[in-house]
Amino acid sequence: MRIIECMEGRAPKELDRLDQRTEGSMLWVDFVRGEHAEWPTVVEQLAGQPLLHQHIIDGNNATHPSHYDGTSDYDMVVFQGLDPELRHEQIETRTAAFFLFDHLLVTVRAPDNVSFGTAAQRLLDRSVARIPATSVGMAHFVLDLMVDRYLAIREPLGKAIDDLQESLLDPDNPFADWKALLNTRKQARKLESLSSGQAEALDAWRRQTRYELTDSQLVRINDLVEHINRVQAHAQAQQTDVESAVQLHFSAVAHATNQTVTTLTILSAIFLPLGLIAGVFGMNFDNMPELHHPYAYHITLGGMVLLAGSLLFYFRRRGFFTGI
Repeated sequence: MRIIECMEGRAPKELDRLDQRTEGSMLWVDFVRGEHAEWPTVVEQLAGQPLLHQHIIDGNNATHPSHYDGTSDYDMVVFQGLDPELRHEQIETRTAAFFLFDHLLVTVRAPDNVSFGTAAQRLLDRSVARIPATSVGMAHFVLDLMVDRYLAIREPLGKAIDDLQESLLDPDNPFADWKALLNTRKQARKLESLSSGQAEALDAWRRQTRYELTDSQLVRINDLVEHINRVQAHAQAQQTDVESAVQLHFSAVAHATNQTVTTLTILSAIFLPLGLIAGVFGMNFDNMPELHHPYAYHITLGGMVLLAGSLLFYFRRRGFFTGI
């Protein structure tokens, strides 16, 4: 459990015990899921009212999707952040639950959710322009860091898809890494789905919160939603790019196949009459005067060459065949 106290006009400080709290201050109490099973009891002692049983279950659920729910006493926001490695090959999430009371923010999160450690360190180092003095402001501060990590994953995911597209459309090297292409598209779709759920959760929080949000708070929450929408739009665009590249690939393959079939068809059309002539002169009849002519072989061979050349010239003029 980590306790950070913030108060208007004072620097944030970390407390060792809850009873060190200054009257009138705002507390951020951060619990690591699985390490502090007693966190609902601590929250009840601090807030003066218990959490709903279903909300406790949601807080302990490490795979709960982004969600908002509220009561007359507190707001609950569940938000999915990204894993510490930011791996675009396999996007993994870390779920965190935010419980917002008057002058109290309680978070329950995964042990490796790096945004919380970053937020606490920045507060204690005073490296933030404005120190949050309310639970809404503190929740926004942490959520903003979580959303920034989604913005950061767009570049490696986009580069991976661009590289696969170039390989897919390279005419000199047949593409064979279909598994990687499909997996990258799957990750883009997952990113889109995650962003959609986050935007819905934040929008529900903005509309249904028990707090009277100030204009500044509304602007900040709207900014969070806008950043998430940018991530979602990027993921949708990446999926569209992959689908377009696949269609172009198969169109190019179909075009090359059609060219091959056209070439074989025209070669067959050229050699068919030649085969007919060869078949006629290959008949074993006695009364074939052409067989006894002294120049019969040369005339026939020349006629076959002339016929083949004429057909080839005809097809080239008509634009049916440019390969020869």
